Amino acid sequence: MLHSKGLLAGLLLLLAGCASLTPHPSPVDQVVGRGTLQGFRFSGRLAVQQPAGSDSGKIEWSSHGEQAHVELLSPLGSTVAELDRTPQQVHLVLSDHSEYVAPNAEQLTQSVLGYALPLEGLPWWVRGRAAPDEGAVRFVSGPDGHPELLAQGGWIVHYGAWRDVGGESLPTVLSMERDSLTIRLHIDQWVLERGKSER
Repeated sequence: MLHSKGLLAGLLLLLAGCASLTPHPSPVDQVVGRGTLQGFRFSGRLAVQQPAGSDSGKIEWSSHGEQAHVELLSPLGSTVAELDRTPQQVHLVLSDHSEYVAPNAEQLTQSVLGYALPLEGLPWWVRGRAAPDEGAVRFVSGPDGHPELLAQGGWIVHYGAWRDVGGESLPTVLSMERDSLTIRLHIDQWVLERGKSER
């Protein structure tokens, strides 16, 4: 889990003590290159709610093609877990250096982290698109044309705010639900990585 229950009270006290400090400026979205999209990165905040309890922390995500690297951090920024996904397997390393490998990301994260993280669909859903290998999809669009809801692979994704990043409209607030699990994601920064422009 992203933080242990024993640390929660101490973290709340520490965060309360930091509330009077000058806040850091918000990160700025970036676009690297001018060609077709080769990959993307985002950083943000993650909150998990389920009957067994709730967790919160930060997330750093990097996707290139079918590969993804995910870093889960505590609310104060220390690394809790790192995941690397390829089409063949998912490799997970915890902060105590214990390692786990499995072909299925959701089963692995459920077993080790205590909740299922949809690594297969999320690279697409986080951009408001259907994942090509996750089966039938249902979209519900809002008045502005952006998806308000995406249902695929047993997950229901609700979208909140959107913003323009290099001419591409991307969500900044979304939640993913399946059964009694809810994962809320607030994206603070997008980085789009484009190839060189064709001449």
